Amino acid sequence: MSRPDNATDSQARPGWTGQTVESIAQSPPPGAPQPDTPPNGIVSGEGSPPSTEPDRPGAPTAPPADQGTAPIGPAVAPSIAPQPVPARPFRPAPTPRGVQSAPTVRPTVPTPTVRRSPPAILPPAPAPGSLVQMQFDNIELRDLIRFVSNIMGRNFVFDESVVKGKATVLSPKSLTRDEVFRVFESVLNYQGFAVVPTPEALKIVRAADAKGLPIETLDRQYIGKTTPEEKIATMVCPLEYLDSNTMVGILRPLMARDAYLVSVPATNSLIMIDTEANLQRLNQVITSIDIPVSKQLSGIDVYNVQHTNAADLAKVLQSLLAEGKKAAAPKEKIFITAYAPTNSLLVSAPPEDMKEIRRIIDEVDTFRPQVLVEAAIIEVSATKGKSLGVEWLTGARSGDGGLAIGGSIAPSSPLLRLGTALTNTDSAAAIAAAAGAINPGLNLGVIGPTVTWRGKEYNSVAAFVQAVATEDDVNILSTPQILTMNNEEAEVVVGENRPYLTSTRVDSAGNPINTYDYRDVGVKLKVKPYINKDGLVYLNIYQEVTQVTTATIGAGTNVQPAPTTLKRSTKTTVGVKDAQTIVISGLIRDDSTGNRTGIPILSSIPLIGWLFGTRSVTTAKTNLLVFITPRIVYTAEALQKLSDAKKVEQEKMLGKGKP
Repeated sequence: MSRPDNATDSQARPGWTGQTVESIAQSPPPGAPQPDTPPNGIVSGEGSPPSTEPDRPGAPTAPPADQGTAPIGPAVAPSIAPQPVPARPFRPAPTPRGVQSAPTVRPTVPTPTVRRSPPAILPPAPAPGSLVQMQFDNIELRDLIRFVSNIMGRNFVFDESVVKGKATVLSPKSLTRDEVFRVFESVLNYQGFAVVPTPEALKIVRAADAKGLPIETLDRQYIGKTTPEEKIATMVCPLEYLDSNTMVGILRPLMARDAYLVSVPATNSLIMIDTEANLQRLNQVITSIDIPVSKQLSGIDVYNVQHTNAADLAKVLQSLLAEGKKAAAPKEKIFITAYAPTNSLLVSAPPEDMKEIRRIIDEVDTFRPQVLVEAAIIEVSATKGKSLGVEWLTGARSGDGGLAIGGSIAPSSPLLRLGTALTNTDSAAAIAAAAGAINPGLNLGVIGPTVTWRGKEYNSVAAFVQAVATEDDVNILSTPQILTMNNEEAEVVVGENRPYLTSTRVDSAGNPINTYDYRDVGVKLKVKPYINKDGLVYLNIYQEVTQVTTATIGAGTNVQPAPTTLKRSTKTTVGVKDAQTIVISGLIRDDSTGNRTGIPILSSIPLIGWLFGTRSVTTAKTNLLVFITPRIVYTAEALQKLSDAKKVEQEKMLGKGKP
């Protein structure tokens, strides 16, 4: 079988030996001698199935096919081929069964007939300017390459073991030759292949292998002025302002999986290998962001926040923008940050968004009303006590110098401290001891000399009469005042920091080591106001009053600071009008305690029972009231007037003001 003359250029191309390679050339002009080729000019290489028909006797046989790489000749159109009707869709006809190459008689040694697998019947090449319609359903890539080769009149070289697959192409309108080729490139790119032009033919290779072949290098200045194609190309992009390593991180997610991107720090450039269409898109991205810093910052507005915290306002605006992105993402990025030293906002946004952001800032950044909270904490405590009784004590000395004591006394009676007076015959010493034992109130007593009877010495009876009446009145008035912004919590503490003993240990030398915890004792007031549009003030209030009732524990040299405190607190939420005074808490406490000590039976005898015992009664009453008065301050002028009035009140209280 004969072979086209133009197939000799690709026979010795390295890398294709032993593979089925196709090279489709242009059709010869009408009237020219037709080469002896199979239908459509297809010549297969290795792997063609042998003929299944017996050789006919006497029939001439075709010469043996060349070994190794067998290029495939052009798709041969009939010598008198009808021209295709423009815009008429073409559908490849099914390959007829049993088609084989016509034998050619040559004066050579007869050889077995070689049968070839007939390809799909292709249409003749359209006339220049004609339109073609592409309608293919699950077509093999090999057949699609044949179709495009016939339409374009170009040679294609590919490896059938690599370039394989199927594709579906639907074209609702007729296409020109250039449009057909761009669609063809898109199909190959989708399948992971690329077209690499060479002087002799168009090579079809894997997209990942294309970067190692002599592909076209695009000029960045003209890349956006041509129609983008899906062919693989190279673009070198020098950067002016941004760092090339930084740009790699920006562009990498925008490129195809098999694309190539590398940074050249020495020249601050990028080398990119991708489809021409994607390179054009990447060039637009680079042009948009590789700009001077002054131009990047030219769209930033600075807002000096007057009445609120800039950081808090920035968080509110960013939260609003985050919610807005869920509904519709903005066309351009919006940037908002706060600068704390000047309490300012830096905002970068498109003009339409900037207008809305400015409106929100103007409405939020306004003078907030303030609230002066005046509290009056009044506590009145009254304690009354009465104590009346008669105590007596006597004793006798035994022969060995001992002392026997007896009598009727109350616990912690002063007579217990009269032992020295009872045992001392010195009148001055007895008086000194008795003086140290006397308590406040009426104290009457007598200590007589010793009495001797029947050889034994007895002390005379010591009698002690005590009548005490006590009355304690305690009035505590605390008037803490605090000014705070609307919806902001404020706290005031008036008191002292007391040490509380928490633990005690002894070191190796036997010295005690105490650990203390310091706590506030006094008046504490926490308040958070909220003003509604009607001028009603809602107050979250926590008020606490603590008092020290016992400061120390122990006696003598072992006295330790261990205060015992009395605590009263109130926590509530109320609503009150401006300048209205309300009572938020009150406590009325009435305690009555009675105590009776004496000699059983004798102390219970009417009238004379007072001589053998002591009776005491203690009554304690406590009243605690907390009053709150809020005053709203809407302007700075009103705040100044209020401050002046409070200053005058303070001067009058200290006696410095005019009467």
